[in-house]
Amino acid sequence: MRTPREVLKNIFGYDSFRRGQEEIVNEILSGRDVLGVMPTGAGKSVCYQIPAILSDGVSIVISPLISLMKDQVDALRSSGVNAAAINSAMGRDDARSALRSALAGKTPLLYIAPERLGGDAGEEFREFLSSADVSLVVVDEAHCVSQWGHDFRKSYLAIAPAIGSLPWRPAVAAFTATATEEVRTDIIRQLALDSPFVLTTGFDRENLFFQVEHPDDKMSYLLAYAKKFPDMPGIVYCSTRKKTESVCRELAAGGVRAVRYHAGLDDSERLKNQEDFIYDRATVMVATNAFGMGIDKSNVRYVIHYNMPGSVDSYYQEAGRAGRDGSPSDCILLYGDEDKSTVTYLITRGEDKNTMETAFRKLRLMLDYCHTSGCLRRHILNYFGERSSRGECGACGNCRSVIERHDITVEAQKIMSCVYRAAEKTGGRKYGAPVIADILRGHCSNASRMEQVTRFGLDAVSTWGIMKETDASEITYIIDFLTAEGYLASDEFGALSFTERSFPFLKNRTRLLMRRHGRGQKSKPERVPDGADAKRGFFSGVLAGAFRKTAGPEKRAVFSEELFGTLRGMRLEIAASEGVPPYAVFSDKTLQEMCGALPSDEGEMLSISGVGRMKFEKYGHKFMEAIRKWRER
Repeated sequence: MRTPREVLKNIFGYDSFRRGQEEIVNEILSGRDVLGVMPTGAGKSVCYQIPAILSDGVSIVISPLISLMKDQVDALRSSGVNAAAINSAMGRDDARSALRSALAGKTPLLYIAPERLGGDAGEEFREFLSSADVSLVVVDEAHCVSQWGHDFRKSYLAIAPAIGSLPWRPAVAAFTATATEEVRTDIIRQLALDSPFVLTTGFDRENLFFQVEHPDDKMSYLLAYAKKFPDMPGIVYCSTRKKTESVCRELAAGGVRAVRYHAGLDDSERLKNQEDFIYDRATVMVATNAFGMGIDKSNVRYVIHYNMPGSVDSYYQEAGRAGRDGSPSDCILLYGDEDKSTVTYLITRGEDKNTMETAFRKLRLMLDYCHTSGCLRRHILNYFGERSSRGECGACGNCRSVIERHDITVEAQKIMSCVYRAAEKTGGRKYGAPVIADILRGHCSNASRMEQVTRFGLDAVSTWGIMKETDASEITYIIDFLTAEGYLASDEFGALSFTERSFPFLKNRTRLLMRRHGRGQKSKPERVPDGADAKRGFFSGVLAGAFRKTAGPEKRAVFSEELFGTLRGMRLEIAASEGVPPYAVFSDKTLQEMCGALPSDEGEMLSISGVGRMKFEKYGHKFMEAIRKWRER
C-alpha cells in the first residue's frame, strides 16, 4: 500500500481521484508548496492526508476549530490511521502523550490550532517542532490569513514565522474553499509559499440548488420547509445572537428538533448542541456564523440563511456546508428589507477604516445576488472570477422559477429620471435610495431628510411626487433590482449614479421585466425537481434515483427507504459505541449506494464508494448481514 491510488482505495474506499486531487497529492509528495482552492465537498483533506500517510515523519495540520480537528481525527482513526489533535480542551498529559507519539514516528498526522504556534502558550509546542521530523505543514481554511478574506484571524499570521524557524523547511500546503484572486495572492504572500503549485478546481457545486426568497413571513416559510423534511439535517444561519435564539425557540415550538449555537453560550452548551447535531440527535442547527467553519458533517441536506450575510464570500462558504457528500442539497437565502440595514450597521460598528470600503463593496455585490433576475449560480461564479458559458444553469431558483415577471418599465424610467434630475439640480451630487424614494413619493419619512431635500431644492425637481401612491419599500426594492442588473450603480455609501446601460434604456424605452419573488404572492416553501415524487419529498425522491445501483439483473431492486433507515440506525449504534460521528462510519451516500446495490459478498461491498479495506474489515459483515435479513423477509 505504497502508492497514492492504493491508499485512496484501501484507506478511503474510493476507486479514483476527484478532479485536482491526484495532481496536488503528487506535487506535495515531490516536496513542492501547494495552494489548493477547491469547493467544499471536493475532497481537500484527501489531498494532504494521502501524502502524510505515505511520507516519513509527521505532518502538522493547522486547523481553526477544535470540532473540525476532532471530526478529522475520528474519521482517520475509523479508517485505521493513527491521527491525533492537540487543543485547549485536552489535558496536559494527553497533549504530551500525543507529542511523544509524533516524535516516535507513530502519528503521521497531528492537528493543531494556529494559536499553538505563537505566544507563551506555544513554547512547548515550538520546542517539539525543533526536534520533530516535520515532513509537511498543512494550512486548512487558508483564507483566514488574509485581511481581504471573509474570516481573517490574527493567529494565522504566526504560521509563516513558525515555519521559518524550523531547522529545515518542509513542504507547505494551503487549502481553502473560497478565495478571490486578490485573496489567493495574499495567501501566498502571508504564508511565504515558495513558487507554489496553484490549483483552482472551480467553484461550481453542481449538486447544490441556489434560491433567494423574499417571503412576507420568514418564520412561516422556514417552519414549513423544516417540517417538510423532518429527518433531514439542516443549518439555519442568523445574523445576530438574539435572532438565533428566537428562531430556534419557534422551530422547537413547532416540533422541529432544533438546537442553537452562538458565541454568547457557555462552552458546555455549545459543545453539547454541536455534538447533538453532528451525531444526528438534533436535526436543525440554528446558528450565527460562529458555527461551521470546516464542519465535516457530510449529510447536511440544506442551508437556509434567515438573514443575508455581508458578502458573497461568507454566503458561499456557509451555504457550501450543504451537500458535502455530493448529494442534492438546497441553499436558500431569505431576504428581508431589514437585512441591508443590519449588515450596514455591523460594518460601520466593526470594520476599521482601511477595510470599510471593501466591506461596503462586497455588501453591494451581495445585494445584487439577492435582487438579480439572472442565474444565481452564474452570479456566484462570476464573483470568484470563474466565467460560466451557460446562460442558465437549470439548477437555481431564478433559472427554474415559475414566479410571474412584472413589467416595471414605467417605474424604472421614473426612478432613473429622478436619480438624474436630483444630481442635475445639485451640481452632480449623488443621493441614496432613501432620498430618491422620498422625492418620488413627495414625502420625507424623517425630519433630517426633509431638511436635506428643502435645502437643496429637491422638492422642486420634475420627479417630485410622481410615485406618491407607491410604498417606499417597493421603490427601494426596484432600485436594488436596477442596481443588480446594471441599470444603476451604487457606491460604498449607497449613492446612486448612471451606468453605460442607463441612457440607452431611457432613450429606447426597452421593456423591463422583474420577478417580484414573494412580495404580495404566495411562494412555495420547497421545490420539487422534475421527475421527483412529490409525495416522498425532494430529498428521498432524488436520492433514490441518484444512488440506485445494481450488480446484475438478479440484484435489481427498488430503492428502499426502510432499508436505508435500518442501515442508518445500525450506523448510529456503531458510532455511539465508538464515540465518533455517524458519517465517520459511512456517509449517507455510501449507505444509499448499498441500498441500491445490495452487496452480499466482499467484492461487491468493496465496490461501494466509501468502503475501503479497513472499513470493510471493521463494519462490512455487519452491514451485509443487515441487508441479507432485509432481502429475506
